[in-house]
Amino acid sequence: MYGKDTCSTQMSAASSFAEATAMTQIKLRQTIDPACIVQVHKSLNENLIQTILRVDAYKFRQELRYRREEIIEHSGNPGFVLITAEVNGQPLGIVYGYDEPDGGFFLDTLASMIEGRGIGHTLATLITIYAEETAHSHVTLYTEEEDEQGRKLRRFYQKMGFVYLGTEAEKGDVMVLRINSVVTEGLYNRYIVGEYAQPLVPVPIPA
Repeated sequence: MYGKDTCSTQMSAASSFAEATAMTQIKLRQTIDPACIVQVHKSLNENLIQTILRVDAYKFRQELRYRREEIIEHSGNPGFVLITAEVNGQPLGIVYGYDEPDGGFFLDTLASMIEGRGIGHTLATLITIYAEETAHSHVTLYTEEEDEQGRKLRRFYQKMGFVYLGTEAEKGDVMVLRINSVVTEGLYNRYIVGEYAQPLVPVPIPA
């Protein structure tokens, strides 16, 4: 019975990243699977490295996948944080990033194993709330207008308020979101307690 996992979704804003994390877990339990667990990690172990490698291999074409050494290197950056959502030990989605020298936060990787259920926007919102709470002025990311499967990636982030700054050869589309409590409150209301709060429909997670 996932009715035990109840919490008012009429709140106007998360009072903290911890509260937003708890609400994200409740949302994913209600909309994806009652066994979903959301966790925050400040360092990597072997299981987490393998999770990132597995999601990368499933979601990204070869030239975009990170090697093990690159993932470990990323985890050594100041301010590194990884957020995972999983069901019975199987990854549902991941997002991670770290500090930038200019006071911003770099959103390095965002991926979900199931599409069309709001998982990506939910996790992106959660890590943006983290960035705002930890006194970052903006979130930067690199993406592309459209991937090889026709997914409108630039548009995905523009829906959240990210601004397209241009395309660079080594980075792809550079996008930035200036953040403050008003911005994160709006994202929280829309993507964690808002429009994607759909009834539970069982969805198989790719093996």
